[in-house]
Amino acid sequence: MKILFITSGFRAVYYFFEQSIVEAFQNAGHYCESFTLNNGFDALKLKKQSLQPDLILAMAGLKISKPTLEFLKQTKVKSAIWLTEDPYYMDWTIPLITYFDYIFTIDQAALEQYKRLGRPNVYHLPLGTDPEVFHSTLVSEEFTSDICLVGVPYSNRIELIEFLLKRTDYQIQIVGRGWGKHNNEWNKNLNRDLNLVNAWVKPETVVNYYNGSKIVLNIHRPSDEKYNKNRIGIIAKSINNRTFDAASCEVFQLIDSKEELVQHFEEGKEIVSFQDKNDLLEKIHYYIAHDEERRQMAIKARKRVLTSHTFQHRIDHLLMKVQS
Repeated sequence: MKILFITSGFRAVYYFFEQSIVEAFQNAGHYCESFTLNNGFDALKLKKQSLQPDLILAMAGLKISKPTLEFLKQTKVKSAIWLTEDPYYMDWTIPLITYFDYIFTIDQAALEQYKRLGRPNVYHLPLGTDPEVFHSTLVSEEFTSDICLVGVPYSNRIELIEFLLKRTDYQIQIVGRGWGKHNNEWNKNLNRDLNLVNAWVKPETVVNYYNGSKIVLNIHRPSDEKYNKNRIGIIAKSINNRTFDAASCEVFQLIDSKEELVQHFEEGKEIVSFQDKNDLLEKIHYYIAHDEERRQMAIKARKRVLTSHTFQHRIDHLLMKVQS
């Protein structure tokens, strides 16, 4: 199969996702060429003409122009889109779905909405991980912590981190853009300071922070965050890609409860969820004190990733759907 892969147009972690996806297509025995939207509409038409693809796959889709969407709809080539920001930009993704033959979404609640709108070929396809990148490794002292959170400061993350700073003396490591203002306030008002890397860091570096932490804290983006474009208020049901990345590193994680979690990991044996901040605090105290339980869960989580949750698994599933 020849695949024309239209990349998202986003930088940072999307470069990693897209590299892994192309490799997964190639590992499955298919020919895949990437196309960057910045090259322009005319370049896309030429690429399609020269490659003669059997499938056109678009990643995220949020930056695809209207003329390009019309072109994709009119071409006789099978087309698919992988909606990897659902359900946080449903205002923008709902108009997109009419242009593609196959819809893949990372969120079950988004899938249900697309089906209510009458789309026939809609499938749940979470992001995966690359176990060659995300793996267990020894790290130096600069990466060690009791609790580590990687990500930007969404409102629920700010609230929980502030709660832990007030109620515990644990060493907390935060990695992500935008935390500087909050850290300054906490340092001033609570006399507490985070170990803070106020920047986006490459996956290879995230691995070190995960491996250096006793507990990786995984808190999902709120469905009503002010930056969202989700007027109909779809509430996410599915877990994020960090769940798979942390598990692949063979580290223990505490994750806020999501309906779909049990479809991917065995609760209490491979991963532990929490319901609210008091439940989180209780579980942090318990698991900080029980090293062997953490270690055994982390080992089992890594095994589950290797059998079910790599990018290769995702691409194999996508191909099975479009080829059937």
